[in-house]
Amino acid sequence: MFDFVRSFSVIFLGLAAGYVFNRAIDRRAAPVGRAAADRLQAALQRIALLGINPIAFCGAVWSLDLSDRRNFLLPIVGVSALATGLALGLAGARLLRLPPGKAGVYATCASFTNIGNIGGLVVYVALGEAAFGLIPFYKLGEELWYYTVLFPLARSYGAKANPGPAAAATGPAAGILRVLRDPFFLIALLSVSLGLGLNAAGLRRPALYAPLNSVLVPLSSFLMLFAIGMRMRFAIRREHRAAAALLIAGKALVVPCVVAALSLALGLGAGGAGGGAMAMKVALALSAMPIGFLGLVCASLNRLDVDYANSLWLASNGALILIVPVLAAILPLVG
Repeated sequence: MFDFVRSFSVIFLGLAAGYVFNRAIDRRAAPVGRAAADRLQAALQRIALLGINPIAFCGAVWSLDLSDRRNFLLPIVGVSALATGLALGLAGARLLRLPPGKAGVYATCASFTNIGNIGGLVVYVALGEAAFGLIPFYKLGEELWYYTVLFPLARSYGAKANPGPAAAATGPAAGILRVLRDPFFLIALLSVSLGLGLNAAGLRRPALYAPLNSVLVPLSSFLMLFAIGMRMRFAIRREHRAAAALLIAGKALVVPCVVAALSLALGLGAGGAGGGAMAMKVALALSAMPIGFLGLVCASLNRLDVDYANSLWLASNGALILIVPVLAAILPLVG
């Protein structure tokens, strides 16, 4: 219960602190202060994504139990869930005939998922500590998916929404080059590779790493949420509600159905990894989670429609009021 309260305290305190800070800057109505605030927002996001997160993620990969090969099936399910969300997002953006600034938000937010903070809490409370231990396997490919697929995709939409000299090269070759030069991709790839290498080498992770991560993970979350709060409106615009409802239906209904079918096909039901149907229960719970706050970070970094991202994020996370009780009723029936 303490971890549950602490996690949500970080979420709400980070957003509230950023929001209050932004309101204070707005009241001063000073252009210099606004420019400095914009630089601070970008700096906080990059510190979290390029500095703190890679250290924490490397340590998590380093400590994974790689002895049971069945656990490697969970990353397949996890990435498939994210890919299904992206497919639904691209289809939804086309169906709604969204302009590039909104289409990039809708497509990527349909895939960005809060697996770690909120997903981890739901799994721990609903399924227990043993299930919680399977989460790192499920999310093993998450970082690479975000930084090799979603961030470059958002950047391409941002170039269309904000045309300029930098947006001239849009072909496949140019896209690959942008990915290879993307610092988010390079740092994420380095952290994953280093963690797997240390793990495979059989080197024992220093005991200090666990308490270090207990500080780094909430610190990173707070910094990103503070930056998001600086540009956040705590309201869902009326014209965004239909699109938000469609996105929620896809993430909470369609994606879990695809995950259930894939889990059964891979043998993650009874007798699967993690004992019994536990792996499948974990996958189902995590696949139904709302938009992660990286969706807002991504929209902000790539000059997409941040107000639209804000509405989708608030609606998706607000839907947890309905999603969590439904999961609590369904998960005991699985397997």
